[in-house]
Amino acid sequence: MQSSLHSISYFFHLPFHIQWRTALVQIPRYVPLSILHITSPKGPQPFVIALPSRKNDVIPIYVFVPPAPVQLEDQDGQKVVENGEWKVPVVLDFHGGGFIMGSPLEQAPYAAMVSRELGAVVISVSYRIGPFSQFPAAIHDGEDVLSAILDQGGQSKAGRVLRTEIQRYLTMRKAEVKKKKKAKNEQSTVSHLEGIDRITLDPTRLAISGFSSGGNIALNMIMSAPPCAQLIATSPTCDSSRLRGMSTPDTFSPLLPPRAHTQLDDPHQDWPTVLPSPEEQPRMIPLLLFYPSLDARALPHERPMKPLPNALKGDDKKPHKQRRPGLFSIMGPTYLPKKLRAHPRASPGLVHPDNLQKNAAIFLVLPEKDTLAVQSDVWVDKMNTSGWNGPARFGDGRENDWNGHSGGGDASMDRSRENGGLEIWHAPMCRHGWTQFPEPVLGKHEKKERLLVFARMLDFVKDNWNRKLEIDNPGSPSQETRPLEKPARFSGLN
Repeated sequence: MQSSLHSISYFFHLPFHIQWRTALVQIPRYVPLSILHITSPKGPQPFVIALPSRKNDVIPIYVFVPPAPVQLEDQDGQKVVENGEWKVPVVLDFHGGGFIMGSPLEQAPYAAMVSRELGAVVISVSYRIGPFSQFPAAIHDGEDVLSAILDQGGQSKAGRVLRTEIQRYLTMRKAEVKKKKKAKNEQSTVSHLEGIDRITLDPTRLAISGFSSGGNIALNMIMSAPPCAQLIATSPTCDSSRLRGMSTPDTFSPLLPPRAHTQLDDPHQDWPTVLPSPEEQPRMIPLLLFYPSLDARALPHERPMKPLPNALKGDDKKPHKQRRPGLFSIMGPTYLPKKLRAHPRASPGLVHPDNLQKNAAIFLVLPEKDTLAVQSDVWVDKMNTSGWNGPARFGDGRENDWNGHSGGGDASMDRSRENGGLEIWHAPMCRHGWTQFPEPVLGKHEKKERLLVFARMLDFVKDNWNRKLEIDNPGSPSQETRPLEKPARFSGLN
């Protein structure tokens, strides 16, 4: 109650041009769950858990439990249901919205489809956004949910709450099915949940997905950020003597009135992933990045826009048409101020590929009509030159263009590689966010492209859950994180 009153008071102290935009973009977070019976009729429908997190806070997570077990191919030969225990894979999902809007409700059709097809529990996170919270609040929320998923023994309060509530949901659903059978006198009908007493999360089969800004968070989950030495040298707000312990007001946007800020971790220290090392858990972790935000140094209206896949021609001197700041350029600094945009957690695309979890198998979706496309192409070049590569599908009919299925599996599952690889799906004539748009607003081409990319994504996850990273020296210490190297000032992406 006190937190709600504080947020309301804070809202009325915002500048008016931020205030009315905040009210507008917050609306989707207050849409009732019942709307999903219309927007996502196939189900399963989610239930919400208030997951305990750091600083006695809670994170709303939307949990999709599959309607029935799905027997995936498994090299270990384990059954999905054994001795009354249903072991389910887990998909951790992050919605988009530029860190100032969005909700797991918009993810429901995607999350429900993934839950049905993979037999996985899908957890979509309603992470904190601006202007009520500031960087790195969303990443902290992602880490706390991931930590709860990994806590198989229920050692933490969050781990216990997550497992208790999912088990409670299964018990209630079984009781509801039994009640319906009794009412219809269907004694011979066998329920999909027959013989299942316990549901257990299996974090050894984990996938992480993210869309737009959610892709930024998803990449953060498999990344160990290095000390930000050059950022410290060029930004007085990253002086560790001032950041250690409590954050200072000038770390945050000057647009905002004073409030209790989110603590920024000491940039002199490594910021490691909460995932276990590949030596401890060598099974591949599919990382599904849909048009992710990788470089926050330029606001949306400042980003270069050139046609793909030849966006990086060095001899292209054609000037870009100046664009006016839109909603995300105006509201973005309420979450991430200018002086922190190059922080390795704010711009994970700047971090060296050696600092990524080696057992992450990355599936990257790049729509052509997207202001993020150029920075993604830059990141792909950097990843490829560091040994992260795999099949690339352009979809424009060029010679030897991979079709997204046949032939790609062998290349992406090269056992000799030292990492999980990077598979790229270029989506010609598609817009940013097209995979989440309602069908009535999609054209024929985008509808077809969405079906194709989701079909490949599901196969990608299944394939990689059956793979393990070849570890040359099991038990050897992980490689130290490299220091972040970045230009002293933003100089474009060409």
